[in-house]
Amino acid sequence: MIKLLKTYRLIIFMILISSQLYGFYGDGGGRSFIDFLMDMNQFRGRTDQVGVLLGPSNYRFTVGFSGKTSGIILDNWTNDYKTTPKLTVYLRPGITVGFGMKTANFNFGLGYQFRYLHKDYQVHTPMFTFTALDNTLRFNLPIAIGVGSGNAKNTYIVSTGIETRYYPKWIIDQIRLYIFYGYARISYAKYGFKEENLQIDENAKNVYKAMSSLGFDLRLYFKIDKESRKQLEGGKNLPFSIEPYFRFLYNCALRTLENQGGRHIRYGGNNYDINAYGFDPDSLGVNFSSDEKFSGGYISSFPQIPNPQGQNNITDIYRIGLAFPVGFRVQSEYYGLYLEPSLSLTMIDGKNISISG
Repeated sequence: MIKLLKTYRLIIFMILISSQLYGFYGDGGGRSFIDFLMDMNQFRGRTDQVGVLLGPSNYRFTVGFSGKTSGIILDNWTNDYKTTPKLTVYLRPGITVGFGMKTANFNFGLGYQFRYLHKDYQVHTPMFTFTALDNTLRFNLPIAIGVGSGNAKNTYIVSTGIETRYYPKWIIDQIRLYIFYGYARISYAKYGFKEENLQIDENAKNVYKAMSSLGFDLRLYFKIDKESRKQLEGGKNLPFSIEPYFRFLYNCALRTLENQGGRHIRYGGNNYDINAYGFDPDSLGVNFSSDEKFSGGYISSFPQIPNPQGQNNITDIYRIGLAFPVGFRVQSEYYGLYLEPSLSLTMIDGKNISISG
């Protein structure tokens, strides 16, 4: 009976921690790479990601593989509304490698991720991370570079999500600051259009739309450790903690330049969150890339811009988000429980708000 109970406890424990498992350091923008130097040797895997982290205490090496379709590596969930009943098989692989070295006062790591998103578009993401002050100061710099070909020829998108963490462990448990910048130069000459009865060459490099965005996300974490009044078996008290934090986010679109074969048009931007991973080569549009799950610290996102000209026209668009989550964590030898109610507010505004059909 005791052996069976221990087995059940182990199963419950694995279920509770499974949501934290990921295959490797490749969450899209490379931001999870900030934990690379602190994690222990391990093999991790799930339906869409698999990877390994190995090395002695002062050297770290990781390699992994992932897919990016419906939570699995290989998928045939749609036929893209084609007239033929044959389903399209999707394989959008990503490969990540990383190397790190630890010294007495300073640790650093280098990584690279390749993501195949479309036959006409792939993303390369070099990453650099370091820790100092006994790992209380952590920094991560991923630079995602999207390169187009075919219908997306002469298209380039660069984005980054710089992350800095500091753990003062006094009043404030940790401080996180994210800085986001994105730049997209989208060429749509391949699709062809006429301007003053002049046919534009489909390979022309002076037919494009250049847009950019800027933003930051500040988070202040607090932690209050407690123990239960009621004692457990063996005379121990159950430890738990209260973990409130404050989140403030701001994103804005910068000015957009549209080059129509030498004719330059400038106007307010309509995308506050440009990301190399959000580009759609079929529509030549950059989706609002924030994949905000409805959870604590939730900040609402916005529908995508369908094409370079856009149907939803909100110029000089910006987003402000505030969130006040409070986490309650209970941890024992065999299980952990975390509950996080939250109060949040998101405001999206701009100029010349209109919808064109």
